[in-house]
Amino acid sequence: PPETELRSFFALRSDGPDVTTPDGVVLHTEVDEGEADDITLVFVHGYALNLDCWHFQRLHFRGQLRQVFYDLRSHGRSSRSEAELCRIPQLAEDLYQVLQELVGSAPVILIGHSMGGMTIMRLAHVHPELFGNQVRGVALFCTSAGEMADHSPIRGIPGRTFSRIAEPLMASLNRIPELVSQGRRAGSDLGYVVTRRMAFGSDVPPSYVDFASEMLAEIPLEVVADYYPAFRELDEYQALEILRTVPTVVIGCENDLFTPIDHTARIIELLPKAEAVRIENSGHLGIIEHHDIFNGALDRLLARVRAELG
Repeated sequence: PPETELRSFFALRSDGPDVTTPDGVVLHTEVDEGEADDITLVFVHGYALNLDCWHFQRLHFRGQLRQVFYDLRSHGRSSRSEAELCRIPQLAEDLYQVLQELVGSAPVILIGHSMGGMTIMRLAHVHPELFGNQVRGVALFCTSAGEMADHSPIRGIPGRTFSRIAEPLMASLNRIPELVSQGRRAGSDLGYVVTRRMAFGSDVPPSYVDFASEMLAEIPLEVVADYYPAFRELDEYQALEILRTVPTVVIGCENDLFTPIDHTARIIELLPKAEAVRIENSGHLGIIEHHDIFNGALDRLLARVRAELG
């Protein structure tokens, strides 16, 4: 039954130590141990999601090797952050702390979706010494290195206009929380249609749409608004020079309304040695919609990293 299927998407749990940042935010972490201990996979999720979005990747590698997941500040089970710290540079410092406290000096592959990819690029920018030493591979999924202010996820509304109206719109919606939350829950017709159109590019099983709706509905609209300015400031093109030093895979989806395929193409252009994958009929949540393609790309990245480690 659909209800059981939906619950199973949130059923992969494990313990991990809380990470408390210098400003007092408590980051929720989960660590899956695996048979092999040569490499640790560290997953960084995107805007308005939580660590559960990695369900299919987590299942794919479960028991094989060590996997580290955490909820970004103000997301999932992590505690709320001050609005002005909901920015990519702070997320990179949080990731740095997660690496120090949960991984130590073990070799890692960093895997980022959307804002998670931006966070990894920022980490390369401010901690280049990690790349090629501890960070041995990077996967960037459905992400962008900059120029997001010019982009609008809604056809017919120019990017600059969308940027101008989005924040006041979210602030207004926050004043009518009952109405908004009803429309955002899994099972609501409005939530279903919006998620189906905005997140996916093909006819996915209804349980996938409910899974995405449920994650999106859990994030308070104030948090959505807190993070919004982070995208206008984004400029991580310089970081790509650092990422050239490690094996990388970059995946973009043709129907991605949030981080358009031309943003992925720009990253691919600047990372000539990366494995580049473009997926047709896929939206922003390709990690769910076409999880087998993403998992295959991660398998190949893992094989490349292991070959380099000898």
